[in-house]
Amino acid sequence: MSRNYRYEEAQDDRNYDLEAKNLIRDLHGNDLYNMYEIVSNQLKRANSATRDKELNAVKNAIEKRQGIDHFRLKRIWDGYRSSMAQTANAKDGNARVVKKKA
Repeated sequence: MSRNYRYEEAQDDRNYDLEAKNLIRDLHGNDLYNMYEIVSNQLKRANSATRDKELNAVKNAIEKRQGIDHFRLKRIWDGYRSSMAQTANAKDGNARVVKKKA
């Protein structure tokens, strides 16, 4: 005889948007961008469903805040495309190849 167990998630009555808005209410300037960077790094990891809802609510609250530089947020979210781009210097593109003189 087999038993069929059905696991149900607990009813979630939390207002994630309001909690996120209250969390970032006192943050200004670079603190908001630092928080956005932390949230973006955590969202790229494996999280529980509740944790994902919390992080997405904070991300959306920061994006909706007035006076935010959306280009900077996009740069934080996307990051640099490769490790070469992260460690690049201006002199790397302007280097002249030393050629053997005949």
